[in-house]
Amino acid sequence: MISYYELGPSKKLNEIVMAGSHDAGITAGGGNVKTQDLDIYDQAKAGVRVFDIRITGAIVKQGAAGPVVALKAYHGGSGKSKVEGTDLRTGQATNMKVKSMSLAGVTTGEYGMTLSKILGDAQKFVRENASEFLILKFDKCHNWLQIAEACVSILGAAIYKNGGNLNKKTLRDLAGKVIVLFTAEGIEAVHHLYGVPQGIMAVQNIYGGKAAYSENYHGLQYFGKGGTKVTKPFKKQSQNVKKQSKIMAEAGGGNQNVMGMMYWTTTGIFESIKKRNNGMWAKPNVAKLQSMWDNGLNNAIMSRVNTVAKIDGFAGGHIFKSFMPNIVMIDFADDEKCRQIFELNTTPVTFLVDALGEYAHA
Repeated sequence: MISYYELGPSKKLNEIVMAGSHDAGITAGGGNVKTQDLDIYDQAKAGVRVFDIRITGAIVKQGAAGPVVALKAYHGGSGKSKVEGTDLRTGQATNMKVKSMSLAGVTTGEYGMTLSKILGDAQKFVRENASEFLILKFDKCHNWLQIAEACVSILGAAIYKNGGNLNKKTLRDLAGKVIVLFTAEGIEAVHHLYGVPQGIMAVQNIYGGKAAYSENYHGLQYFGKGGTKVTKPFKKQSQNVKKQSKIMAEAGGGNQNVMGMMYWTTTGIFESIKKRNNGMWAKPNVAKLQSMWDNGLNNAIMSRVNTVAKIDGFAGGHIFKSFMPNIVMIDFADDEKCRQIFELNTTPVTFLVDALGEYAHA
């Protein structure tokens, strides 16, 4: 099993490269919907450390007291509705209104794993691997309060509650913990009951200029964007390479402490995601992934070097830090893909030496 802790307990989160799972909970559905084969526990064992999770209420059956609703992962959707169902904690009938998504079968949407399964898997993994960590990034969700309550209840002692700027936390700081992240919408919905002391932290995307990096942020700050144009349903691989290359070249919006999130994914309305994904992991395309990641780091390093007047500042003991594409989001996570991403952790030293050497002899 991949151990990120072996990179060094003092390594900061924004100094390592790790695999992320795109639409992590969708292990069912048609070819153009399903994004993963493994459950959360097995994805974590393969080497995934960041999970993109989207949760909504799903009507699982009609009971005597009305619809029985569960919180489930979802992909796609064609509208929202409110239903009176069961208490999502106790299973008892309630008049609590719960948002659910209307999904049009396997062609445009599908439900995946239950939230309780996702959280149970995460807790089991860190319990068995006390030096490792997992990050659950909740986005595009409904029923935020119920999600927060489930996270706190099911994860128990495994949930991370120490707060602070996660970008600069060390692997030692995070060992044995599940970090729960809500987007701004989720934080707003739960802040009166749940926050950092309970283990609900924030996540924000710096890309696009809508937010700025803050040293005092309690949560994770990243730079990146996935997805390709719906109006261009074919040649998704080349579209993704072009888009991600451009984003990574922007070097985190100029801040070296922002974590880069690079997407090596090909979801779309048409064609099989898995078929396209297999093509992306063929040798020629893996070389493109390596090149794209390298270029993102190299551009950032050279940008930083060029702002320093004297190279002897580095020799004097100053720490050189540059923006890095830290998280590579993938579909159909497995041992081989995660290992290739983990091995990117050997690249920064080479590029750092090369960059400083070029600067010193310029």
